[in-house]
Amino acid sequence: MRTRLTVLTAALLLASARLAMAQAQQPPAEPTPVFPFTGSVDFGGRFTSASGDEARLERYRDLRSGVNANAVFSQERPDYFLDFKATNIGYRDGRYQASYGNGKLSFSFMWDSIPLNYSYLTVTPWTLSTSGSTANFALDPTIRSLVQNKSAVGVLCAPGAPAGATCSSPTSVASALASTSIYRALAQPFDIQAKRDTVTFGMGYAATKDLTASFLLNSYSRNGNMPYGASFAFNNSNELPIPLDNRTTDLSAGLEWVNNQWGMLRFAWDGSWFSNNIDTLVWDNPIRATDTNPYDPSGYINGNGPAQGRLALPPSNDMNVISVTGLMKLPNRSTLNGVFSVTTMNQNAALIPWTINPVIANPSTYVNFPELASLPRSTAEANVRGYNAAVNFNTRPSPLWGVTVKYRYNDHQNRTPIFDATEYVRFDAVPEETGGETEQFNITRNTLNADVSFNLPAYTQLKVGYGYDRADRTGRAFNDTADNILRVSVDTVGNEMISLRAIYEYTKRTASGFDEMALEDGGAQGGLRFYDEAPRSRNRGTILLTVTPVPIVDLTLSIASGKDVYKDTTNTPNQEFGLLDNKNTSYNVGVNVTPMPHVAFGANYGHDQYTSYQKSRNANPPPDPSWTDPNRDWFLSGDEKVNNVDLYVDVIRAIEKTDIRLGYDYSDSDNGYIHSGPRITAFTTNVDPTTGKAACSSTFPSCFEALPAVTNRWQRLTADVRYYYTTKIAFGASYWFEKFSVTDFSTVDLPGPNGFFPATGQPRIDYLSGLVTGYGNRPYTGHTAFVRVFYFF
Repeated sequence: MRTRLTVLTAALLLASARLAMAQAQQPPAEPTPVFPFTGSVDFGGRFTSASGDEARLERYRDLRSGVNANAVFSQERPDYFLDFKATNIGYRDGRYQASYGNGKLSFSFMWDSIPLNYSYLTVTPWTLSTSGSTANFALDPTIRSLVQNKSAVGVLCAPGAPAGATCSSPTSVASALASTSIYRALAQPFDIQAKRDTVTFGMGYAATKDLTASFLLNSYSRNGNMPYGASFAFNNSNELPIPLDNRTTDLSAGLEWVNNQWGMLRFAWDGSWFSNNIDTLVWDNPIRATDTNPYDPSGYINGNGPAQGRLALPPSNDMNVISVTGLMKLPNRSTLNGVFSVTTMNQNAALIPWTINPVIANPSTYVNFPELASLPRSTAEANVRGYNAAVNFNTRPSPLWGVTVKYRYNDHQNRTPIFDATEYVRFDAVPEETGGETEQFNITRNTLNADVSFNLPAYTQLKVGYGYDRADRTGRAFNDTADNILRVSVDTVGNEMISLRAIYEYTKRTASGFDEMALEDGGAQGGLRFYDEAPRSRNRGTILLTVTPVPIVDLTLSIASGKDVYKDTTNTPNQEFGLLDNKNTSYNVGVNVTPMPHVAFGANYGHDQYTSYQKSRNANPPPDPSWTDPNRDWFLSGDEKVNNVDLYVDVIRAIEKTDIRLGYDYSDSDNGYIHSGPRITAFTTNVDPTTGKAACSSTFPSCFEALPAVTNRWQRLTADVRYYYTTKIAFGASYWFEKFSVTDFSTVDLPGPNGFFPATGQPRIDYLSGLVTGYGNRPYTGHTAFVRVFYFF
């Protein structure tokens, strides 16, 4: 027994020793991986000073002085990821984003604000109040009575215009500038600005490795004010800062199946709802305190009309889309994909009455205009159905060539019931019987594009293509238009010193089903053509060239040019009026230099030129002989030239622990409007060549004043310096400089104290038949500085 026990003990000891030795030889366990949060936080101050049109400096942003804070966080692990980003915290252009995903489930969220600052200089004599969904703009009734009784000036006519009940008529441009409306002194400052807030929430769920469900919600709310035209007649034009209070909500849900071997299939539903809480506008007439009684058949010309006006603003509406998308992998490196959708759009808002003018809306008027007694229906009942499809086929059976074919079909069907507006009220001033029934504008469009590509030596690809775009529609001068497009392009990247891309495209548009009555019913000449449907030929070409003579330098050159010529000689009458041709040309030259790994600088110069030529005729409707008088013709040529310069210097860690970035952008534009033709000559000389009489008032040697060119110049300088004190802490300073100079004939300022010029920079609201807010293009200068501390983790 003792011997067996001794042997057993020795065996156990030996086994223990071997186990201990094995454990000693086993490598130590690896530490548990750590997935820390990464990101940065920066905190500091922003300091802005501006002069001039500060709202234009801040057009889509908020540059107010104050605390500047931004943050970025993220973490990525094998089982999930998390991201968060906050920009411009606490300001009107702030953005907050977050996303999370764990392989099965993913979420995303965003809150984004975008301001739209129209003007901080504007004023208005109207007082705004809201009642339900109606915005009411009121003027002082006592002042309106003075204007109506011609005891005060409400609006100003153009110099030389016939004196009438609506406005005073200055005798010259100087007297027009010196004249004053009584409403100018009553106008109160009114900042015109709006803000769009967007909330986005998205969710995805991977039920299996092949099947995924997705959901997306976007909600856009818009609040504030915007300038809006609300006129009564030709010499009584008004502009109001109408309130905004609307929301658009978009929903999307989809189910997607993906198989790497076969392809994919997706079913989706998209819905969109627009809700406008202010859908009606009512405003006081600045030249009348009472409705003209009885109504004057010439009221919309001489101003004898209503005391108030009423307009419908954008109505609430909705849209729903059901779609199916698929992709199929085919043999010989080919794929076929497509989408088909059905869309419905509805709008059934209540219709406003024919007029707000009680002198017209009464039984005595209905005797002669019985259709004005009630609306054909109380709500819009607007409905549109759309069918849309797209199919794409790609194949590359050989490494030497391939084919791409794309087809798109769109069918827009307007199913809104016909609305009889033969009798209506013009400018709330005069009942008319010159209207008609509404038309259901429908359009069916077929678009085909086919390209064949050939791979040539030296890494060069030649592509030849053909396109066909046909539109069949109703309610237009041409029922059908068709574009035939030929294009060719060459791409080469075979030479390490040179890369080139050249594209040329020729388009010929033909049109059929011309309806001259569609033009004449709208009071237009039969020889008029609209540019979006008129027959035309188009030539366009582009060249992109990059040259790298040495590794540290690359040169870029781009040239693009296009010309459209409109000419309809197929239909009777031939095209005579409208846009006849336009041309655009641009080129850019740039250089980028990297003398060392941490230093780069470059420059780019661009020039663009746009020209156009159009013809019109100033005439009265037939049978007036002026309708066919060529001496009434006039021409307008547009000529705009734009120059752009961009410079930059980046020095990244070339100086120890320091990043330096400098940038400068410059742009100028000169846009001219050149009038010519016999009608312009007649106004210039005040001699009508047809009648031999004065073309304008006999007291003026000339009644034509050429429009001056609209010019502007914009400059922006940016400088950013960042010093990395440690790997986790950095200090930064930035400076932005912007300057905008502009001359715009449609922006009129109050005259300066020493005569008419220089102007004060403050808007004038009462000039030449208008009572406006003063919104326009004005210069500004802005300086913004940032001081920031960064913490990285």
